[in-house]
Amino acid sequence: ALLFAAACGVASVDGFVSSSTSRLGNIQKSNLHATTAESAPDSLALFSPCKINLFLRIIRKRPDGFHDLASLFQAVGFGDTLTLSLNNYGESDEFTCNMEGVPTDSSNLVIRALELMREKTGKTSVYFNADLFKRCPAQAGLGGGSANAATAMWGANELMGRPATLEQLIEWSGALGSDITFFLSRGTAYCTGRGEIMTPIDPPLPSGAKLSIVKPNLGLSTPKVFKALDYDQLSTEDPQMLCDLFLKEGVVNTDDKYYINDLEQPAFDCLPELKALKDELLEVEGFDHVMMSGSGTSIFCIGEPTDKDAYMKEFDERDGVSVFNAAFISREEGSWFQDPSQPLAVVDESEEEVVAPIIEEGMTAEEAERVRESRLKAAEAMKESIPAEPDNSEIVVEDEGSSSNFSKGLRSILNGQRKFEESRFGEKGASYPTPSKWLE
Repeated sequence: ALLFAAACGVASVDGFVSSSTSRLGNIQKSNLHATTAESAPDSLALFSPCKINLFLRIIRKRPDGFHDLASLFQAVGFGDTLTLSLNNYGESDEFTCNMEGVPTDSSNLVIRALELMREKTGKTSVYFNADLFKRCPAQAGLGGGSANAATAMWGANELMGRPATLEQLIEWSGALGSDITFFLSRGTAYCTGRGEIMTPIDPPLPSGAKLSIVKPNLGLSTPKVFKALDYDQLSTEDPQMLCDLFLKEGVVNTDDKYYINDLEQPAFDCLPELKALKDELLEVEGFDHVMMSGSGTSIFCIGEPTDKDAYMKEFDERDGVSVFNAAFISREEGSWFQDPSQPLAVVDESEEEVVAPIIEEGMTAEEAERVRESRLKAAEAMKESIPAEPDNSEIVVEDEGSSSNFSKGLRSILNGQRKFEESRFGEKGASYPTPSKWLE
């Protein structure tokens, strides 16, 4: 399977780029085999996605001061990147972050997640280096911190050799916070309680649905929003009915009146300019639905603006407002979320840089040639005899051992790939036509 992935340009083991020996991926499935300490990667770069709430109902205030809620959560392809590696020479976790103001001590959810993993697995002598490249703004209602914690749990489990099952990670995550459990789903989940009681939606909502997230440079703490909540203005719609409706009708066809967020009222009361921003976005042609996510202050818009350039000029270039265009994402069973802004990749060991796995529209001739070279190197790294230069001969099977059927199939794929590339842009060193021409 690993060699097959190398030939076909698949990368990023279980949704991460690994710096272990093979540095290839998205093919190691937990339902196929378990990772052992010997086969575990030594470094991971994991995407930490954000979420939106397609509806958010507040049910009641609990005696402990928290609120029971019911919400349909959806992962989106905008988020952070968490790089994890084993700290073999230290006796504590080392944590850094690019974003000013993010705490890097034990109060950070990433550190707390790593501590929790040591406690629960009994691997008390395992420590980590963690670097968080943060894009998700604070107080946005997008679950950025919760996603970081879930990503840290997943990554630590991989680096430890998978001592815990997914079910155990889900069970343990509730101790860290309300929304963390969701990010261990496949991308869509119905969450109740404080948000920690998760009912996964399997299969998740289809990936690729477009949305735009608009974040003003105004923050609201969740406690402040709940303090301003007017219980008399809460929706009376049955949350289970809402969930069934979204899953049946889809996010576009669900009537706008069912896009309910009970926290809009207190957030808009606290920040009237937030409601004014939503009203503006409702006027943008092309958006099907517009609503605040979580406790704010981000507002998401389902669909795409008819005039994207004018939309970006109006909102993204406005002082105090940021726009993040994204899409729904999900993950495969046994794999982590893949950053849709980063193509699946292999690492060119000689240059220590990421190379896209396939030739795509917009690439220069040099970039396309690097892709081709990288794919050949990946196959050669698996000690397969792949010609460095294309020729007119077929790649033949010389061994007839137990793997001969697999080898024949692989070489057939490679021959087809080589012939396709030669027919499209000639032999190595030849000038490439415009990618859009042959991609047609």
